[in-house]
Amino acid sequence: MKKIGLLFLIIALLMVPATLFSRGTQESAKDSGKMKIAVVLKTLSSEYWQRVVSGADEAAAHYGVELIKLGPPTEDAIEQQINMVQDALAQNPAALVFSPSQPPTAVNVMDSAKAKGIPVVLVDTPMPDGYANYATFIGTENYAAGKLGAEALIKAVGPGAKAIIIEGAPGNPTTTQRADGAQAAFQAAGITVLARQPGYSDRERAYTVMQNLLQTHGSVNIVFASNDEMALGALRALQQAGVKAAVMGTDGNKEALESILADGLFASVAQKPEAMGYLGVEIAITLANGGTVEKRIDSGVDVIVKETAQAALDNLK
Repeated sequence: MKKIGLLFLIIALLMVPATLFSRGTQESAKDSGKMKIAVVLKTLSSEYWQRVVSGADEAAAHYGVELIKLGPPTEDAIEQQINMVQDALAQNPAALVFSPSQPPTAVNVMDSAKAKGIPVVLVDTPMPDGYANYATFIGTENYAAGKLGAEALIKAVGPGAKAIIIEGAPGNPTTTQRADGAQAAFQAAGITVLARQPGYSDRERAYTVMQNLLQTHGSVNIVFASNDEMALGALRALQQAGVKAAVMGTDGNKEALESILADGLFASVAQKPEAMGYLGVEIAITLANGGTVEKRIDSGVDVIVKETAQAALDNLK
């Protein structure tokens, strides 16, 4: 994984006192032999979350810790994910790296972690406003990311366009906030939003949603999807119907970048999932060793278009 070390180092130097990471590195090497860090994600089956795991694995190898990695088969398996967190906490890990699929449903397990003295590092998805029983959140400003992506679409397509927004599961704040940002940008530019529907972060579901919307609306110029899987599903439906539209995904996954290079997707708002995974584990070690960190760490985004897709793709290899 190229440049990940530099990336996490830059983020760490900007956001967290360097002495804390020094302390964490020394103590984990001395004390842990195999310090256990639990990592519970929304799923382990999609490319995006596999990239988060890849970053976490790299950090675990670097610091000599053991990971307990858990995730349900799909992002909407809410109850199964909560049960996995409970199972992870029962193993008394030194810390928990967690991305809640439905944050309000995770309050009880988060409180349990707090009661057990297990620090929690949230990645990708924060808890609801006002909830504070966690150590830090590492992730993207999702509203801003959605707005940034939509603005790139508006610039490319121009005024008078008609748009469709496909978001994740209802109640998933990450994908909802991206869709909110995109919708706000479209409305500010006078772009008509024909429909906004959930695709449940799944390619096949988004494909079906797009097929149905095309039957209803016929013509569309812009599609914004809250992740790359849904963007690729929507693109397939458009291509089969012979409808040309600028389709924007979110995450910057390998297949999305390849599609951009092949004149399929227009662009993707690329997150930095490897950095989230790496920094999540690194900070978990720091917290387990008694250190402190900033409450919020923005991992940043880039809009990847055809001119920059090859470089972004090379960086994934």
